Amino acid sequence: MRILLAGATGVIGRPLAKRLLADGHQVAGTTRTAARAADLEALGMTVAQVDALDGAALRTAIGSVRPEVIINQLTALPQSFGNPREGARAAALTNRLRTEASATIRDAAAEVGVRRIVSQSIAFAQRPGSQVRTEDDPLYVDAPSSHGAIVRAVADLERATTSTDVPGVVLRYGAIYGPGTYFAPAGGYVEMLEKRRLPIVGKGRGMQTHIHIDDCVEATVRALDMAPGVYNVVDEHPVAAAEWIPYLGALAEARPPRRLPAFLFSIGPLTVLRYLIDQQPPVTAARFRAATGWSPAYPDWRSGFTDLFARSSG
Repeated sequence: MRILLAGATGVIGRPLAKRLLADGHQVAGTTRTAARAADLEALGMTVAQVDALDGAALRTAIGSVRPEVIINQLTALPQSFGNPREGARAAALTNRLRTEASATIRDAAAEVGVRRIVSQSIAFAQRPGSQVRTEDDPLYVDAPSSHGAIVRAVADLERATTSTDVPGVVLRYGAIYGPGTYFAPAGGYVEMLEKRRLPIVGKGRGMQTHIHIDDCVEATVRALDMAPGVYNVVDEHPVAAAEWIPYLGALAEARPPRRLPAFLFSIGPLTVLRYLIDQQPPVTAARFRAATGWSPAYPDWRSGFTDLFARSSG
């Protein structure tokens, strides 16, 4: 199968590229920089060096590859949370990729006869509440401040993928852990814990559903041949932030996290942290499991976190 992987050097893009090549697919990948283009070429990929926000250039790249499938893994998330301004810029850029680049991919895909689009979304964008959320529940598009901008961009991406003549699959990944992620020993969340900058906000009631990066890759491969639609890709062990944050901190040998009142997190980017830690509802991947027979190789976040740190120290 001829596949264009947009965002081939990201935290999921790179292992996904390796898997697709190993499965015998012809894979072309996009990246913005010459250095990363050389890395992808070394893997055996065709490379389109392009700024995904340059609509004309991205259309040209898609036209030259003429893929059967486009996998959209485009994000611009920061490696670290140490610089709030850098984080805000990265979030704004990711919002644009989800909105603008996804629309370009949709339009170009129809023009060149692409038969499928598979897009990365997130499973932590639904309205707060205690009930387990499915894919049919509405996104939290009226969330406050910076958080609302993120969710509305996610909604734009999902519409661009599914409201087209080209069949589209949206995969809403849970909180991704594994090598190179925010949960890894040198990752952004661990850095925050070590500096006591990842507090338990309010009562820490936010119910996180996690997923290992290897399971994201496997789920994405299965999406190449499944029925179009929107699917959550998470483990089935949602956990409150008041539990997973101290557990991750203990693995990192960090001091216990602070506890701070929720009202302090009511403006700007802090609204995202309030939602994740104190408001996020649990979600289920029952629809994806039923459609594909998939089950995660890492079914439980606790053993997955422990294994991640054990492998790092080993």
